[in-house]
Amino acid sequence: MNLEHKNILVLGGKSEINDAVINSLLKEGAQVHFFCSVKSDFVTTSNLTVVEHDFYNFDSNKDIDNQLDGLNWHGVVFAGGKGGVRPIKLNNAEFVEDMFHANVYSFFEWIRILTKRRSLVEGASIVALSSVSSIKGLKSKIVYSASKAALDAAVRGMAVELADKKIRVNSIQKGWVRSDMNLDFIQSNLSIDEGNDFKKQLLGPIEPQELAHLVTFLLSDLVPSMTGTNIVLDGGYTL
Repeated sequence: MNLEHKNILVLGGKSEINDAVINSLLKEGAQVHFFCSVKSDFVTTSNLTVVEHDFYNFDSNKDIDNQLDGLNWHGVVFAGGKGGVRPIKLNNAEFVEDMFHANVYSFFEWIRILTKRRSLVEGASIVALSSVSSIKGLKSKIVYSASKAALDAAVRGMAVELADKKIRVNSIQKGWVRSDMNLDFIQSNLSIDEGNDFKKQLLGPIEPQELAHLVTFLLSDLVPSMTGTNIVLDGGYTL
């Protein structure tokens, strides 16, 4: 899965998943630009550029253009977004808009900027991190599930529109990841059904490194015809 001399743009916050993704890409020789919403403690190397930027804020596209250094991109990883659980009666318009802005609208805007600037090279690969919540109903996750379903639908539409440039677009519908288990919204999720939902993941929690390997695989040239696919990585959760 050699990625030498390839520029990869990673969009997301500081997390064990994103750490694993970046380290996997660096191991394969990629030149990685990480747009991180909070301060990152990565040790800077010649192959890694960390940009502290609120990648949900598009008030200044010129600022984004400057930060991208005029590079052309062989791959993009959308690893941002947010989670949250609320019952139907608390799903007000502000909560819905905030969730969709983080999980869908920001993805739209980044891909729009990159395609408008013609900075995605022919044969580039775009990977979005989604969730099995987009295809699996769960109490109090209506808005989150809907936002991830919209993200997956966008992936399929973009795959069609960008196919003439041989640009691939795929998403990964991930299940429970070990490193996320202590996040507040995950704990809230588990408390709703006393952990019974987690038990449905037959092979247990996913390790961040496994998810990172799949991202790296999709960014490589090993699967040049895989596009418009929502790949399930869920340890048997949806069986």
